[in-house]
Amino acid sequence: MEPGSESWFERRKRSWYAKDHEKPGGRFGEVVASIAVLLVTFYFVYSQLDNTGFFTSSFRTTEEVLFYLPVPLGIAVNCIRLATGRRNPARPLEFVDDVVIAVAAFWMLAVFPFNFAHLTDLLPGFLRFLLSWVSNDIGRIALFLIGLGTLCMAVYTPIVYSSVRNESSKRVASTS
Repeated sequence: MEPGSESWFERRKRSWYAKDHEKPGGRFGEVVASIAVLLVTFYFVYSQLDNTGFFTSSFRTTEEVLFYLPVPLGIAVNCIRLATGRRNPARPLEFVDDVVIAVAAFWMLAVFPFNFAHLTDLLPGFLRFLLSWVSNDIGRIALFLIGLGTLCMAVYTPIVYSSVRNESSKRVASTS
């Protein structure tokens, strides 16, 4: 093949392969992201236990599982990346997490077990302005966008996984 004659997809595959190994900053980012997710999760757990009103009576067992299940899945994805220093080994679990998040977002949109007027109830008064503008309508839009985005990622992630895996196999075969 002449230089520059390869397809856009072939160039993308090489780019995905080149970005598969995480730099130290990326690995540190996995730790920071996991801590941030845990802090936000604890905020919601405490809000649920304290009955602030954010979670309505429609927030039952199914909603609870769908709301919280992405947390351990996402942290496991981050841990795999942190441990291996690569992105691709975590992609199968990332796909599962994407599907769970998409299902959860669309389920929550249908059931809508939230009252965003109470989202800031646990924040100190001087921080409430940060999220006080989030209404139920904005919450619905966010859920829709989260569902749509993670649904797209659930299609994209296996393509990247397969491409990086194939590129890696080609490179190993060519060095043998």
